[in-house]
Amino acid sequence: MQNKNFTDVIIDQLNKWNIEHIYGYAGDTILEFFSALEDSPIKLYTSKHEGTAGLMASAEAKLNDELAVCVAHSGPGTANIINGIGDAYSDKVPLLLITGQVPTWNIGTNYKQFVNQLELTKPLTVFSSLVTNPDSIVDLMVKAMTMSIVKGGVSHLAIPMDLWQSETNALPREYPDHLNKKEIPEENTIKKAASKINQANKPIILYGRGAKNCKEELKKLAQQIDAGLIYTLPAKGIIPDNYSLSLGGLGLAGSDIASQLLNETDLIINFGATWWPMDYVPRQPEIIQFDTVKENIGATHPVELGILGDIKESLALLLEKISEKDNQDWRSKIDSVRENWLNDLEEKIEITETPLTPKSVIQTISKKTENNEIISLDSGDNVVWFGKYFTDQCQDILVSGSWRTMGFGVPASLAAKINQPKAPVTSITGDGGIGMVLAEILTAVRYDLPVRIIIMNNGTLAMEKNRMITANLTPEEVDLTNPDFVDLAESCNAKGFRPESIGELENILDQTQQLNEVAVIDVPTQPSTVPGTKLM
Repeated sequence: MQNKNFTDVIIDQLNKWNIEHIYGYAGDTILEFFSALEDSPIKLYTSKHEGTAGLMASAEAKLNDELAVCVAHSGPGTANIINGIGDAYSDKVPLLLITGQVPTWNIGTNYKQFVNQLELTKPLTVFSSLVTNPDSIVDLMVKAMTMSIVKGGVSHLAIPMDLWQSETNALPREYPDHLNKKEIPEENTIKKAASKINQANKPIILYGRGAKNCKEELKKLAQQIDAGLIYTLPAKGIIPDNYSLSLGGLGLAGSDIASQLLNETDLIINFGATWWPMDYVPRQPEIIQFDTVKENIGATHPVELGILGDIKESLALLLEKISEKDNQDWRSKIDSVRENWLNDLEEKIEITETPLTPKSVIQTISKKTENNEIISLDSGDNVVWFGKYFTDQCQDILVSGSWRTMGFGVPASLAAKINQPKAPVTSITGDGGIGMVLAEILTAVRYDLPVRIIIMNNGTLAMEKNRMITANLTPEEVDLTNPDFVDLAESCNAKGFRPESIGELENILDQTQQLNEVAVIDVPTQPSTVPGTKLM
């Protein structure tokens, strides 16, 4: 059997496992890999910073629920990409990080740009290994990718640069079908869950990103048992707030009625939600939790019963065994608090000239969103305002859930457009968040990715400033020095817009919905304080 080029085997193995994109940034230790990708079926996208390349890969994994890949150079490149893999690790999405390392004979020395990469990435990976022999590459790649998919997290392979042009007898392997098979929930456990649900008089359904493909089943269950529906932020938009049993979101970015009814319920039925903010939930809850990941069950709260397995399949089995309820008192309570909540949401916009209120900006965006739109969020008060006042339906929400890094929104929007080029994609960010990744506007232009970037521009790190004020601290170094975002966008060959009123914002949103160019919309916004803001 004739040996093959080591780099070609890596690319072939990635291709067999359905990898279509790789995100990274050039550096000496990976240049031979980059060059080999040119004639491969895998498309390489380079960002302006390794951290954003990592965030793009993390966003792709979240969007597709499949393995994504990013690549970085040795010391500095690996250090830079840490933020991106931290996001994937914290939100438990499958990602493979490939890093170039210095030549084998320089490992452990004082050679330029050497660092022990495995130690550097260890806290944020489920598997990490240095490739020391070309013949082990397929075994290591299959192990790394399998660990990422099965455990939900980041795997890391460090490859010394002298191995790229070596030869190997390793043979790439096909993607194994068993990795696509979700665990089937046990029928006896489903029966126990159905029995508890049938006995409940005040049920609430809490759902997260893990149930994003179960919209109709969730609605059917809610109707059958008169249960209110509450979502965590990554699941927002799956079921619109105007649905008759929707109670809004959980936590500071959610609704007051969600917390109120969670404290009154006698049973919480959790489908794929892992967030449990202690200030907004009951101290001694009665919970049934459905999840595809064993470690998620009971990780953030006590559970009465845990059901492991495919959530869609669990819902289908559960619906067969649930008795239809007629909880008039509980349904009346849900209807009553919902009416008050919706009245508050629909309160007339008082300020129509800039700077606009955050509430009015999000309400306007909500009205102009398409059902198939993908929305990426950044981090900060813009996310909280979105959680409170975006009430319509969209295809997906991409957010840095647990890691909560600033600068996530724009890279995530680019990954979304790469993976779903026909879907409208909008990034909502603050001026602080966009400030961290301004150069990625050029990435969008470079690859002809017509995303819409909406900047809620209040001239400050509003969340941090308002938390300091509520804690009686002197606000220090939280005001921003911003460029003219419209001029900057146009200097990057993107379209720049700045509305001066709600009416103008509506017109710009209409104008940019089908735009074939990158659009940057700079919205002068008031630095309003979110109700409930405090120093965490």
